[in-house]
Amino acid sequence: MGVSADKPETQQKFIDKFELTFPMLSDTTKTIIEAYGAREVLGVTAKRKTFLVGPDGAIARAWDKVKVEGHADDVVSAIKELSA
Repeated sequence: MGVSADKPETQQKFIDKFELTFPMLSDTTKTIIEAYGAREVLGVTAKRKTFLVGPDGAIARAWDKVKVEGHADDVVSAIKELSA
């Protein structure tokens, strides 16, 4: 699941452009973003972070510096480790 401060209409354009297959939540009040400590701005783009939430609801792993290339593979590996 993705979360951003964008309005739903803006998110839908992003979802369509990148053919995302997971849900996106609109957090225009930044409540979720602040709760996860992800409210950092670099220029005009928000800093991207990834959190892997375990079955118990706790954060099992966090990536503070997300680079698109290879990131999905890293997350999948972490999910497999968590499931083992």
